[in-house]
Amino acid sequence: MNKIQRYPVEKFFSIRTIFGFTISPDGKKIYYITNTSGTPQIWSISIDGGWTDQISTWKESVKYIDCNPVSKEIIFMSDTSGNENLQIYSMPDSGGEVKHLSKGFENSQCFYHLFNKKGNKFLFSTNKRLKYNYDIYIQNYKTGENKLIKGFEDHYPTHAENWSSDERYITFGKFYGNLNIDILLFDTKENTLVNITEHDISHNVFNGHTEFDKKNRGFYYISDEGREFKGIKYYDIKKKTSVWVIKEKWDITSFKFSPDFKLLVWTVNENGNNSPKLMNMKSGKVHKLKLQKGNYSGIKFTKDNRKIVFVCDSPLNPGDIFVYDLSKKASKQITNSLVGGVTRKGLTRPKDIFYKSFDGLKIHALLYIPKGLKKNGKNPAVVWPHGGPEHQEMHNFSKYVQVMVNAGYIVIAPNFRGSSGYGKSFQKMIYRDWGGAEFKDVLGSVDYLKKSGYVDPGKIAVVGGSFGGFMCMTCITKAPEIWKCAIDIFGPANLFTFINSVPEHWKKGIEELVGNAERDKELLTERSPINFIDNINCPLLVVQGKHDPRVVEEESIQIVNKLKEKNKPYEYILLEDEGHGFSKVANQIKVFEEKLKFLDKYLKS
Repeated sequence: MNKIQRYPVEKFFSIRTIFGFTISPDGKKIYYITNTSGTPQIWSISIDGGWTDQISTWKESVKYIDCNPVSKEIIFMSDTSGNENLQIYSMPDSGGEVKHLSKGFENSQCFYHLFNKKGNKFLFSTNKRLKYNYDIYIQNYKTGENKLIKGFEDHYPTHAENWSSDERYITFGKFYGNLNIDILLFDTKENTLVNITEHDISHNVFNGHTEFDKKNRGFYYISDEGREFKGIKYYDIKKKTSVWVIKEKWDITSFKFSPDFKLLVWTVNENGNNSPKLMNMKSGKVHKLKLQKGNYSGIKFTKDNRKIVFVCDSPLNPGDIFVYDLSKKASKQITNSLVGGVTRKGLTRPKDIFYKSFDGLKIHALLYIPKGLKKNGKNPAVVWPHGGPEHQEMHNFSKYVQVMVNAGYIVIAPNFRGSSGYGKSFQKMIYRDWGGAEFKDVLGSVDYLKKSGYVDPGKIAVVGGSFGGFMCMTCITKAPEIWKCAIDIFGPANLFTFINSVPEHWKKGIEELVGNAERDKELLTERSPINFIDNINCPLLVVQGKHDPRVVEEESIQIVNKLKEKNKPYEYILLEDEGHGFSKVANQIKVFEEKLKFLDKYLKS
């Protein structure tokens, strides 16, 4: 059936994944996070490529890194077993003793933001005082003394975004939801706070990623205010006005100026392909960079303005670091994620497909067909609804999908309404309608599979995590006749307990997205899969992380107890040292071996 080599699961999960990087102040080294050693740790490599060195051997997963701009030290964040109570640490850039910088703020979330130019102060935020919002501090890096700069009292969490080079201004992002954000400007000299993007929070407007200009007269930011797709705007502090700088027909997802502000690079997401553009700020001329096709992220310039560093991935190329030389107009790949893993011949490139949903709305999906598969109507398939729900299946590397395709399963990954990347009207369609129209969009992908000529209609499974897990549970309770088996990975099943159990700083946003327990009681009851367990007529595998703060263990326990009570076939996997998403390679291997065993049992028998 499948002519490509079937690899053991551990081969896929030995593929290293890059989770972020930073450039040393002298521009000679790149420090990056990768799971090569089994958990995400800090490694280093010359900006010219070559040998890699492991810098950290921290007891937990490293979540974020930055460099002190003056001293030879690395700043990083980490939590405990995935509980998301991040703490801030430092260590020498060659490895060595780790210092805990956020002492006194344990058992709370601490987010490092950035250093000042001198490297003697840094901004961070914490929700120690109020679990539902954050206080912004400046820490003296030498003494460890913390100074409160600004506190926020309401139930919409506010984080620091950026800090002007003269240290006068700080921008904050005020979150009404994942993609509904205001930008606040704080003047530390005048002690004034201004919301520069104030809007009716019932209307979704995205604003984010601020960057001050060279003379701190204003800042640039990404916004979709007044239009469907995200572009770049500039806010003039003195004039108190905003103007558009760059508009595209698709979302601009990130941008970065060169240190001398002569160049601007941004990335554009077109149907799940995130490609960069370069503009000369003096001439206004726009260039497409000569780069290999893929999804680009993490844009950073070296301090000498000569090079741009990206992370790039694609379906056949796990995330790697590329360095683009502006004078040579050429890029160089300096990491190799496939070492010790799978060859590119063992991977499958998805096809872009489009289908009309129940109401005529066009839905984009990625379709993975194993190489050599016969169009004989006898093949098993997996429907893969994504998480978020404001996420998007893109043309990037997914070891989770590739391992299923390599095992001989057709996989379809629909970008149902509510997904990002197709305009804010499309994204907003899911608000207070979980388990409604987007569920029908997912069923539309099943119809596509049945008409494809490849798939046996009696051998279709649904597999999803987080919101995708909720969608999995909705599918098997509201359309039980379709599915041969299903896998729910930390998905909410009871919307009442879910909205009450999420972290405090999420609750207002979740209410806007999902609903209010009193006001929307009837809707939440009807859309909670836990109330329709009787309808399930296929075996279900439930997977959960013990320390998950977003979808707590109780959500999965409710499902398991109901299945047990109703004498329904199920399997349950609880990972004692993980949270929302599994960071340890050993756990990833264990879970996916069980997933494939489960799928093979019911779809290939």
